[in-house]
Amino acid sequence: MKLTSILAVIASTVLFTACGDQTNQSTQQEPHGDHAGEDQAEGTVSLTSMQRETIGLELGTLQNRNLTGTVRVTGELELPPQYEADISAIVGGNVSTINVIEGDEVQKGQTLALLEHPDFVQLQVDLQQNSSRLVYLQQEYERQQNLYEQGVGSGKAFQEAQAEFSSVKARVEGLKAKLNMVNLNVDSILEGEVYRTIPVVSPIKGFVRSVPIRIGEYVAPGDLLVEAVDNSHIYARLMVFEKDVYKVKEGQKVRFTVANAPDREYSATIYSVGKTFEQAPKAVHVHAEIEGGTENLIPGMYIEGRIAVTNASVPALPEAAIVGEGEESYIFIKTGEASHEEEAGEGTGQDASEKSWVFKQIPVYTGVQDNGWVEVSFFEPLPDSAQIAYNVAYNLISEMGKSETSHSH
Repeated sequence: MKLTSILAVIASTVLFTACGDQTNQSTQQEPHGDHAGEDQAEGTVSLTSMQRETIGLELGTLQNRNLTGTVRVTGELELPPQYEADISAIVGGNVSTINVIEGDEVQKGQTLALLEHPDFVQLQVDLQQNSSRLVYLQQEYERQQNLYEQGVGSGKAFQEAQAEFSSVKARVEGLKAKLNMVNLNVDSILEGEVYRTIPVVSPIKGFVRSVPIRIGEYVAPGDLLVEAVDNSHIYARLMVFEKDVYKVKEGQKVRFTVANAPDREYSATIYSVGKTFEQAPKAVHVHAEIEGGTENLIPGMYIEGRIAVTNASVPALPEAAIVGEGEESYIFIKTGEASHEEEAGEGTGQDASEKSWVFKQIPVYTGVQDNGWVEVSFFEPLPDSAQIAYNVAYNLISEMGKSETSHSH
């Protein structure tokens, strides 16, 4: 009986001690529960002065700015057909001289090459012979006309003289026209000059694009001899897709870049908007006249640009103040300051009295973007004095994500 009593006392003592330990542990955990309730509010993030300095935080207010709405376009540089020339042979002949090479600047009427062929000489001889015969036939025609009018000549002789004179006259005029077309001086030929070669001349001022001929080569009528272009009249041909066509009209400004000079921006003005759709893809062609120098621009270059379609004063923020998350856009406004005495400690180098800045995530609608600024509107109006993080929205949303992750653990 004594042993039984002693065991009961020991068991009661152990049970009391265990209960006391649980009570103490529960009491010790209560402050941690209270601290958890003091965690950072959802949708906010705080930055210490060191963090602010590291990321270069800048604050600013909502501003009204004149922003230009734009339509993105692509296209290429082209020349009007009247400023491109495919210079070909009018008559067949052999190339005796080539005066230009690719890239040479040429003037209108300048001789680019010379062709020779016995037929050229024969044409000139035919003109000289028929011109001489025409003088005799004209005199004979006038003589027969006088005789016929005086009643002493026959009508048949007069008609024959008239017909022969008209026939040779037509032949002479035809030979003159043909020799003019091959750029020979008809007056000099009629005075006895005979040219061995005919010149191939440029019909435009510009630059030689290509010379696909060689010395001694025979070229047939219609064969290409020289290509020339006048790049000073180059223009931008743009493609505007169906959804944006209603926004575009003549007189609007275009700013574009080309692949060989992506850092330089060119300006142009729309002078023609197409009236029919291209089907693949469905788009309308828009032509724009380029302003300023076009020295480095070449037909066929691919271009990217924007057409300015609207201009209005709207609430706006810098692009760096806005961050996208999914289909939503956000900014961060400063809502206050908080002490981080509990976060400071020995060896941290952090002043316990220093204040952290607290920022709240605010959803926004975005609109027109222009020159680094973005139109914004809000679900609820902001106070006029609201301080907005101008340049580190991505840093803030990243920091907020880290905080939420740590709290979830």
